[in-house]
Amino acid sequence: MSGDGRAITMLRGVMLPPIGTKREDDGRTSFFISGDGAFLSTVPAAVLYWDRLYAPIAIRGMAPHYDAAVESLVALGIAESFDLKSENEFSLGDIPSMISKYAASLDELDSRDSQVWSVMPLHPDQKSTLAAQSSPYFPKPTATIASIEVQLRNALPVPDREVPFEDLLEFKNSRKDQIGRLHAELSQVASRYVGAMDDEKALSSALIDVNTAVSELHRVYEEKWIKRTTKSLTSAFAFEGALPAGVAYLLGVEIDKAFLVGAGVAIAKSAVTASVPDKHKDHPYSYVLGARNI
Repeated sequence: MSGDGRAITMLRGVMLPPIGTKREDDGRTSFFISGDGAFLSTVPAAVLYWDRLYAPIAIRGMAPHYDAAVESLVALGIAESFDLKSENEFSLGDIPSMISKYAASLDELDSRDSQVWSVMPLHPDQKSTLAAQSSPYFPKPTATIASIEVQLRNALPVPDREVPFEDLLEFKNSRKDQIGRLHAELSQVASRYVGAMDDEKALSSALIDVNTAVSELHRVYEEKWIKRTTKSLTSAFAFEGALPAGVAYLLGVEIDKAFLVGAGVAIAKSAVTASVPDKHKDHPYSYVLGARNI
């Protein structure tokens, strides 16, 4: 909310990283390049369910269909991009500067006013919570706060990757009420959940409307396309203070407890470091991973 009580509209952006990173046991970070297939399979969900995309090109020429798709998204005005490294080759000596440029791009996104950016990995991560995924990239915690994550597991309808981006945008505009309702219901989950006396009541009160919104999206989707895939979305609410009843919380001890509800919907409770920026604590979408310590 603004100081005069008006709601501030946050742009919801999502970064589709051209590289995947992995923290090694010795503390160093390695990375690998995402190819055409992973990007093309992920981008339809990003177009439909986020306001704006950020898709750097890792090494121009290594994944030509990826390059062409990014250029098309930029031309349509729904994406931003830059070349992480323009030449179609690199040596080990190039890696530090590529990692540094990648980290700087995340920091720049995170610094923008009235924008909250998520990171949607192009390759599935075995770690189930955002806290687990992001912990290697945050500074060592001196304090922790709680997070509640609503996970829509393989729940959101998405058309085949061959569908033109223009058709996705047309559907997004014509069905903005249904998509907006899903965002609105997700944004209210944390307040409903935290105020409940126990987990069972919390899940019932918080997620019944989310399930209804997801069902409505599937209905209007079927008016446009027959073929579909389903994608996941994780909404995260970081907060300080009281936790829902019955949750044991110890400083420095990560909580990772999920409660399954209905068709692929779950609530997970976990701990994140207190270094999460304030604007992310109030926003129902995943944190930008703090990559400055890579």
